[in-house]
Formats: sequence, structure tokens, C-alpha cells
Amino acid sequence: MQASFLRYLEELFRLPEVENAKVRGIAIGRESIRDAGMRAFDAGYHDCFSDVDLSVKVCLPKNGTVTPEEYMARIDRFGVTEDTALGWMFVPENSMYRIVFRSGMRYDLGFDFEYAGNADLILGEQLERKENDKWPTANIDRFWFIQVQALGKLYRRDNLIGSHLANMNCNETLVMQMVLRDIEHGTNHHRYGYSEELEYARDLGKLPYHFEDPTFRRIADHLYAAALTHERLVKNFYPAYRERCDVFFSIWDSYEASYRGNRIS
Repeated sequence: MQASFLRYLEELFRLPEVENAKVRGIAIGRESIRDAGMRAFDAGYHDCFSDVDLSVKVCLPKNGTVTPEEYMARIDRFGVTEDTALGWMFVPENSMYRIVFRSGMRYDLGFDFEYAGNADLILGEQLERKENDKWPTANIDRFWFIQVQALGKLYRRDNLIGSHLANMNCNETLVMQMVLRDIEHGTNHHRYGYSEELEYARDLGKLPYHFEDPTFRRIADHLYAAALTHERLVKNFYPAYRERCDVFFSIWDSYEASYRGNRIS
């Protein structure tokens, strides 16, 4: 995890407008990536379920040709794409992205701006994502971030938040079903229902892990079911969707191995 964090810092500092980065008040500059980066990582690390609270200071042109909103919309410049990340979501009130990469590394990536640049800042072309207005891709990215967030809470034995987040994503699959029903019937007004089967309920009981704690097992079962159901339903909106379940389950495997290894030790 430390090595992955240091590699990510090197990637960030390839952007000329990035002045510095901070973790837990520890400033990291281009000339101190390794030393300051290692100290910063150690300050925030607790276990393999830890995320990194990373703040980046960015120098924007004084002439205002690039606004913070325009800049933050280009999260791809910070290495966050469908190829590299499992899930992410933007929190506008904090000017922050919450990200989980396919490696399992999680970041709360915030921005601090100053207007001091004299040179123009060219953001470059952004790869356009095909959007279905009935189910935006942001919903998919958010779903997968919450899946890993819930998993971390579960393995830290926070059953309340873990269950809340798992239920949120099961409910997300219900919303997907409702949208698909609206599309099928050409209306969002239904005086009566159609005795629909709950899709996520079809995937309950498929959990491959064994947990003795019944509460832990129940939450994990809902998380596992939500993942399977989401992958099945999302293809109705995006037929060419590339599944992310395998990445999520590989992260789960690593969490489970670490959790059991720590219990044994």
C-alpha cells in the first residue's frame, strides 16, 4: 500500500500545476516524494482497510481561464478512469472525490486552489463516456465506491454503518428495477404494482465465505447479492458494460485474508 501511494504521488506531480500535496498535515513536494510521502502514509495507516486523506494544492491561471469547477471535472487527469478505478464519487460541498482504485487503494482526494499561474493551463481533451440518461454512469461509479466502503466498515466490525451502506446498495438495485419498469410500461405512474420479484433477493444465500457471526454474515450476504444484482441489471442500460464484480471480489479476498491472518496472529 505504501509503494502504491508513492507511485500515485509521482503521477500527481507530473501535473505542472500541482504545487504540493498533504496528508494529515504533512506537506509533500516534488523533491520530497519518497521521504515525506512515507511519513505521510505512516501517519494515516491503520490497517489494510485504511484510506488516504490526500489534499492537493493546485495553481490556476490568474486570468481565470480555468475555474475550479472545470478543473475538478477532469478527475481523469488524476488517473481516475474506468480502466484504473473501480468506483468514485464527487462530494461538491467538500470539493473532494472519494475514490477506490482497482488495486484496492482508497483516497479522499481534496483540492485547494490558488490563482498565481501566469501560463495558460491546457486541460486537454477528455474521453467522452456514453451516457444513458435513465441511469447515468455516475450512479455506477458511486455504487462500486460504496461497496468497498461498506466492506471496510464491515471488516472493522462497524455493523451499523456497514449494514446501512449494504442496504443502500440493495435499495439502489430496487431503484434500477423501478426505472426499468417505467421504461417497460412507458410511464412512471403505477396505480398498482406487478408482483415483481426483488432481484437482489435472488442473489441472497450465494455468499462463498463462511462467517460464524450471524450479523456479519447477514451484512456480507447483502453486499455480495448487491454486487451480483447490479451487474445483471446495469446491462439493461449499458449493453457493452464491462463487469467490475471480479475486481470487487478480488479486493474482498484480500480483506478476508488480512482479517483472518490478523485473528490468527
